Amino acid sequence: MSRRARGLVAGLSGLGLVAGCSDPAPAPVDAAVVADAPQPDAPSADAAVDAAVDAMVVPKVRDIPDLPVAESVVVEAGVRRERFFVDAPTPPPNPTSMAVTPAMFNRVPVLRYRADVMPAVAVRAVVVAMPGFLGGAGSFDPLARALVKRGGTAGALVEVWVIDRRANLLEDLRGMNAADRLGDPEVAAGFYNDQSVTIGGATFGGYRTANDPTLSFMSEWGLATTLNDLRAVIARVPQPREHVVLMGHSLGATIVESYAAWDFDGAAGYRTLAGLVVVDGVASGAAASEASWRAGSTGGPFGPTAGVEALRRAGPYFTSLPILGVGALATSEIVARRAALAPTAVVTDPGRDRVLRLLFSLTTVPPLTNAAAMGLAFDDASCPLAFARMSIGRPTGGPLRMVTNPFAPTEQLTVPGGRTETYAWTDAPASTPPEFTPVANAAAAWATTPSNFGEWYFPTRLSLDASIVGDLRLAADSWQVREGVRAIHGASVDVPVLAIAAGLVGRANAFEGMRARVAPTVGADLPAAGADRMSERGFRALLVPGMTHLDPLTGADDGTRNPVPGLLSDFVRDNTRGTVMVGP
Repeated sequence: MSRRARGLVAGLSGLGLVAGCSDPAPAPVDAAVVADAPQPDAPSADAAVDAAVDAMVVPKVRDIPDLPVAESVVVEAGVRRERFFVDAPTPPPNPTSMAVTPAMFNRVPVLRYRADVMPAVAVRAVVVAMPGFLGGAGSFDPLARALVKRGGTAGALVEVWVIDRRANLLEDLRGMNAADRLGDPEVAAGFYNDQSVTIGGATFGGYRTANDPTLSFMSEWGLATTLNDLRAVIARVPQPREHVVLMGHSLGATIVESYAAWDFDGAAGYRTLAGLVVVDGVASGAAASEASWRAGSTGGPFGPTAGVEALRRAGPYFTSLPILGVGALATSEIVARRAALAPTAVVTDPGRDRVLRLLFSLTTVPPLTNAAAMGLAFDDASCPLAFARMSIGRPTGGPLRMVTNPFAPTEQLTVPGGRTETYAWTDAPASTPPEFTPVANAAAAWATTPSNFGEWYFPTRLSLDASIVGDLRLAADSWQVREGVRAIHGASVDVPVLAIAAGLVGRANAFEGMRARVAPTVGADLPAAGADRMSERGFRALLVPGMTHLDPLTGADDGTRNPVPGLLSDFVRDNTRGTVMVGP
């Protein structure tokens, strides 16, 4: 081999680009490696080797301009989605590190869904929605669209404002935004997975770590911070007592219940609401002990949890998926973009396959269409995480087998059993019997821009505080109130309630504790004045059979199998009055 060939091969080997390389998208060769390689004066006896080296294509980094994201788009005929920000109070400093939340994080992103008319017009109601555990604003995307469309056809226009909690401001979404601008999900894959894409000349800096001391200010991003943020958003609606319906999903249900019962310097939260909706979630009624809140416990959903004292000292400041980590959420968003744009295409993605191997306990992931990758990751037959499941269809094209759920050993999952067969996907409406969430809805939710479906950096303190609200009728001198958890007005909450159970709550009577703890009748200044809690005007609780935990948010509004959009639309219409002009 010539000196030139040896120099090039040595340089490439050092960068992992020649024999033995298994990385799917290696780093680019430094130009200095090529420029400094010795050059012979005449053709060598190894001319064939030289020619082979010359023919090698060195991967190049693709740079995408860092352009502003589109803050207002028409997402379907008649529905506009736009983002605005609401200034929010500064939380207290971490009492151990004395770190204060930077000003850039003292605001709340909100995704606003409204009728696509210019300028905006007066509406009957604003539905303010709070996502659940690890949830971002995108999780409500299909349901929000359905409510806006139904309001238009019913002659009572509705806007939906979905909270994107302040932790979402920590996410680096440049790769997702660039992919959306170009209609190319591989831009995001290259940015987050192998640094083959840069944005504005910058590489992805990596995911944040939960014990990063520079994030110690997050120790105070608990329930009080979240509810003060929520209050700032609701305050943007004139006469909220007549026009705001507050809705929460999963852990978000506990959060919105807490808002209604919260004491804001003498003012009760429910006084700014016309109605309350909880979807597949409810406050348990039992509070964790002061000892476990302070010192931690062994009973968390993902194993032992830190108490507030350890949290303030050293974290973890946010909670991420066990085993999978933050990157699994970003991978899901990339998979969703592929499924939305090219559902029948088959792509090779080692990063995606790593996640699927962990989820399904597979040694090899067979070829998958983009729809099949999306479906297998989230369908209730194969998704190991109960809170992330949708009934989305079924796989076809190869054998299936049963494996033990790595996160719940008593459960069995149905996963691909082949190695070389290409698996496709039968969509939810075409399944027998039909299921609730079409792949297009699931993909649209996960690929929502300029927000996203997941909350990459869910504050540990928020779930810790949510565990101690009890029955939301805390005594004014309780230890919880002394620690800033001011859920004292639960017995006075006088708004009508709609409570929907699905795959996680599992039964309508799970809401009986909530029925018993709120005020016995609806307030005299509300449309359902005087309705008692045993009447549907005062408190309606029901189970939607067959729905998974996410189906109420992502299910198709087909007017037949999915009752959720209709139930919500009727509830909003019946419990608000007049019209109001709103806007960011």
